[in-house]
Amino acid sequence: MPNIAHWATANATRKDLLLRLLILVVVIAAFSIVIKGFISVNNLYSILQVATPIGLAAVGVGVTMLAGEFDLSVGSMTVLGGVIAVSMAPLGPGAAVAAAVAVGIGLGATQGFLIALLRVSSLVVTIGTLILFRGFAYLLAGDASVSLTSFEFGKWLNTRVLMFSPFSFLLIALVVGVWWALNYSKIGHEIMAIGGGRREAVAGGIKPQRPVTIAFAFSGGMAALGGALVSLSIGGATPTGFSETLLTAVAAAVIGGIALSGGKGSPWGILIGAIALGVISSGVSVLGAPTYISQLLSGGLLLVALLSEMVSRGQIPLGFLRKAIRRRQPAVAA
Repeated sequence: MPNIAHWATANATRKDLLLRLLILVVVIAAFSIVIKGFISVNNLYSILQVATPIGLAAVGVGVTMLAGEFDLSVGSMTVLGGVIAVSMAPLGPGAAVAAAVAVGIGLGATQGFLIALLRVSSLVVTIGTLILFRGFAYLLAGDASVSLTSFEFGKWLNTRVLMFSPFSFLLIALVVGVWWALNYSKIGHEIMAIGGGRREAVAGGIKPQRPVTIAFAFSGGMAALGGALVSLSIGGATPTGFSETLLTAVAAAVIGGIALSGGKGSPWGILIGAIALGVISSGVSVLGAPTYISQLLSGGLLLVALLSEMVSRGQIPLGFLRKAIRRRQPAVAA
């Protein structure tokens, strides 16, 4: 007998993804009207290059949101990953990236385990680690920027294959992997279960320690990976960098349909959200507009995504609003 509940959830997810995709299409269409030739292979490549580091951090923080938690430390973890990778670059890019990701996974798992074990708010804990991890970055960098002497790995990372690069291919592969894990693996089911209803999940025999620890380990690893790859591609890292990573990652996750209450959303939606932010950033850059315009548009898009989700859930009764508008309209004289 087919699992009716699973079918209903999958159907709702598909409808939500279509809504997110529609938002992305509207954003692209708007810039295409304003900017002649906006949709080109060159510009699509630039959009994906901007979207990839956002997407890496967003997929990580999105998994913690699906688990009903929140990782505020991703910005500082991205900085720390970048500083570690650049500092260890003489050992080779593979070893440098692996070291950064290993540290990210270890620190993420530690804070996730403590959050689940002590049953404390992840917001409180990750505010502390937000400060702590950036402090580690300052300590490792000696309160200064660190730089590379060779840019060969960075050149390879940005190699173009049509509109793609090894960097953007990596994000797509990770999204596919996370989608598979959330839908077909035991740990993925546990993450979704504790995010959707922790009391019910615990009553059903799921212990939060494992899924929460793994969710934060993954978030830390993805943030460190993004910081490492971006820093190696641009040839350096600074402890003051990646100041907007947390905000853009959360925005991409929410725009992509990850519920703030947990247990709802898809990594494909996060990818859509990251690309939408990449479109805005690229469009504003092409127009030569100030940076704050990109922030305004991204914030507006986030509000639109939140409102659309509230409407789809029935939290904003459109029927009631229509009646209220009609009552306010003046009566037409006979």
